[in-house]
Amino acid sequence: MRHCGLIFFLALFLAGCSGNTRKGDALSAHQTAEKVKDSWSKMSKPLEIEVTGRTKGELEAIGSLAVWLDGMEGGKAVEFRFDGKVFKPTVPVLADSTASPHVCYPFLPSLHPADTVTISHPLGERLAGQIQSVTQTNDKTKITMKLEELTALLRLILKSDNISDVMQILEIQGDCVSTAAFLIPLKGKLAGTRADAGNVCSPNKDCLLNNGIPHDFNLIPTEDSGEIQIFLKINGKKLSISTTLPPLRRGSITELRLHVSNGKLSVGSSWVDTKHPFVKPSVFGTDSVRIGHFLQRNGTLTSKFDENTLACVIQTDGRHGKAVALDDNSTSNWFGKKSFRTGHIFDTADGKLREGYFGQPQEDEEHIVFSPRIRYPGSCALGFDDGAALTQGILRHADSHALKNFQDKRVLPSAYIPSLAEMARLAYHLEKHKDSMPAFFKMPEGIYATSSESGEDTFYSIDMTGWFVTAYNSKEHSDMKTRLFYLF
Repeated sequence: MRHCGLIFFLALFLAGCSGNTRKGDALSAHQTAEKVKDSWSKMSKPLEIEVTGRTKGELEAIGSLAVWLDGMEGGKAVEFRFDGKVFKPTVPVLADSTASPHVCYPFLPSLHPADTVTISHPLGERLAGQIQSVTQTNDKTKITMKLEELTALLRLILKSDNISDVMQILEIQGDCVSTAAFLIPLKGKLAGTRADAGNVCSPNKDCLLNNGIPHDFNLIPTEDSGEIQIFLKINGKKLSISTTLPPLRRGSITELRLHVSNGKLSVGSSWVDTKHPFVKPSVFGTDSVRIGHFLQRNGTLTSKFDENTLACVIQTDGRHGKAVALDDNSTSNWFGKKSFRTGHIFDTADGKLREGYFGQPQEDEEHIVFSPRIRYPGSCALGFDDGAALTQGILRHADSHALKNFQDKRVLPSAYIPSLAEMARLAYHLEKHKDSMPAFFKMPEGIYATSSESGEDTFYSIDMTGWFVTAYNSKEHSDMKTRLFYLF
């Protein structure tokens, strides 16, 4: 019995030793796997940067970033460009899971984290990256970041009762208005402000006041509210107004809507938000606008058509001019009551006839003498080509429903109902350029209303298909098409 107990004890002892061996092997294997995993994660792989919290449109507008990583060749920042999904370097950059790059916008060549740059107006957007996470796959290292604004945005929206008002200068001034500072871009730090020299001017000059383009000022953030003075020069006349701004905190937007009416400037409304989307600055004021260029929904002009195109340029001096909408506007009775007036009555179309064909003479039909090369007096309907002034007269007397309907349909405040003279010239323009007009432009067909009055109760219409003009249209029963023009 004693012998059997000893054997049983030895069996239990040996079994315990065998279990400890298996546990030791498992622990050793786990530790080896962790070491392999750690070594694998520290292997350098191609680096890409993903930005969160921004729309694709914003990232496309940003375009590229300056990225600095310890060990980069030459010790300077590398440009990373947006490829539609992430930002990738213009030259090969490798990084492991411990990477902690400095990122900023805009890209500045030869930039180091210790570098300080002097900034002044116009500042534009200034962004700095904040790392959110680092992940690795077999073929890349991806760093997810947020881009935070370093400045505060003040946006001024201008509108005038006069469709054709031109703004020469817009300036702002005040204790809370500062654009001069020292910046450490890659660290996202403002190292101190400098005194500004004079007023801060909008880069948009000599532009249509009602073009819908916002005037943006990126300013040094403040923690206190302050008074601001706004100076405008419109059609050679100087206007000004003062108002109080709330604290301009980093990344915030403060918007003021200014209204010019009867030669006076006023603040219509205002609002503040803690964050604003990134918007690429509008390029305006080139002196190379040509017939055939396009007016965009944001009031800018471009040589290329896209989804934001609103109208085609048909007349320009290189900077200002007129554009015609791509399609017809919805039907509306612009005149309304019989008493509505534009302030202009045109008794005849060319000084002789009130109705007839204005193109090639038709057999046995009355023919109105008209050519875009002939200068007709402004007292004739075919000599008055300022439909903006006529439209303004109509709207001045319009009821609230008619006014709202027109405002909803015209997209930009610079839109108006063309005069008879403008529509007749458009007919000639389209006839001459019909083979070169873009496919997305809908050619006017049928009878169109104009803003030219022929009498107390009547107005002129034009048949763009049959090239026929008539003055005998009732203001009370206008169900014709309209094709809006736009000033720019």
